[in-house]
Amino acid sequence: MERVIVDGYNVIHAWPSLKRLLDVSLEAARDKLVERLSVYGLVTGSDVTVVFDAHHSPARSNAEEMVEGVHVIFTRKGHSADHAIERIAYGASGAGDAITVATSDRFQRDLVRGMGGAVISAPEFERRVIEAEDELGRRVKKYAR
Repeated sequence: MERVIVDGYNVIHAWPSLKRLLDVSLEAARDKLVERLSVYGLVTGSDVTVVFDAHHSPARSNAEEMVEGVHVIFTRKGHSADHAIERIAYGASGAGDAITVATSDRFQRDLVRGMGGAVISAPEFERRVIEAEDELGRRVKKYAR
């Protein structure tokens, strides 16, 4: 099974539709990203995790929940999404899982590639998510007949 790890805020700022939602609220942009990742995971069969920096949260531990089939992680206070992504990628590669990290962060890309993982830029990942959304639309139409 492929594990896809998404750098949440990096992707939100790279996808025009999500970046526009930031004018509404950060929560709206996060929710829309999770919704779209859910479709991607459903269509591709990938295990999808999205990681968000906690920023100003006082939380002393990572918050993790499953939302629409997507693992959603908020890092604890003082920890970046990059560190959480590295930890997850390292654990997955050690377990022999195929991992792909979606980010346009150059440092993150180099680190993940050094662990033997694949990296996809945020714009290219958006194209793949759109393809998955289109495929789901085709499947729904096929079975709605």
